Formats: sequence, C-alpha cells, structure tokens
Amino acid sequence: MKALFVVSLAVSVAAAPVAWAQAKPAPRTEAVNGGNARPTVELRVCNDSGRNAKVAVSYVEVGASQFINRGWYDVPDGACSNLVATDNANFYFYADATDGSGRRWQGNHSLCVEYPGPYAFHSDGSTECKSWQELRNFVPASATEPGAYTWTLAP
Repeated sequence: MKALFVVSLAVSVAAAPVAWAQAKPAPRTEAVNGGNARPTVELRVCNDSGRNAKVAVSYVEVGASQFINRGWYDVPDGACSNLVATDNANFYFYADATDGSGRRWQGNHSLCVEYPGPYAFHSDGSTECKSWQELRNFVPASATEPGAYTWTLAP
C-alpha cells in the first residue's frame, strides 16, 4: 500500500504546473512573541543606470500554483522604488529603459508581459502568451533572508 502511495505522489508532482515549482517559502524568522512570523520579502529596485526605466516583476505566492505578473513600475534614474512584498524567496525581474535606446535588463527566464501597462495578471508560467502579450526574459532572483531584496539597474 505504501509503494502505491509513493508512485501516485510521484505522478502528481511530475504533472504539477511550472509555477508550482517556483514557490520557495522565505526563510522563517522568530516573531517578537516567540512564535513563527510569516516571512516576507520586499522587492525593491534601485536605478543607477543613467536612464529612466519601467520594471516588471513576477512571483508565485507560497501555496499557490500561478505566477502573479505585474508591471510597469516607473523607476526614475537615481531613484529606488518598493514594488511588492511576497512570502516567496524566488522571484523574477525585467526592465526596459524609457529613453528609446532599446536598453533592457533581462535574464533567461521567459514570462509574458503586457504593453503599455500597467498590468496585473495570473499565469501558469508557460511561454505561450496571449495575443496582447509579449514574451520577455526575466532575471531570476532569490532572497536568502526576509526583508528588503534590492535589484539594481546598472548602466
């Protein structure tokens, strides 16, 4: 009976959506009263690029099975902006310069965005976008502790 359960569990994990695999709880912290606090990571972007930028962020809340995709957050040159808070230690950033230069801050994790924005939508993390969306390569990031996580846009 145990073996049947293990096989059954393996099949359900293999069929899990892509987004489910991205959820990683933020490290726990002790609350002031001695209990466990629900940890959060505040996603922040600082722009040191010499250009104004628009930023998109995607993440999966722990226990959820879909990405939350949000954009476009204006982050002027020389400024820092707090975007969102999440209980997931894994998340993704993408940014476009707004000066017409074509400068992008991107990585290797493909997710859909919507132009011109603002936008907020849920997805399963697939690379098939709706007709009004475009695929972009996000920078994967991971927090090692709760609190602020800063992504810096360099020139």
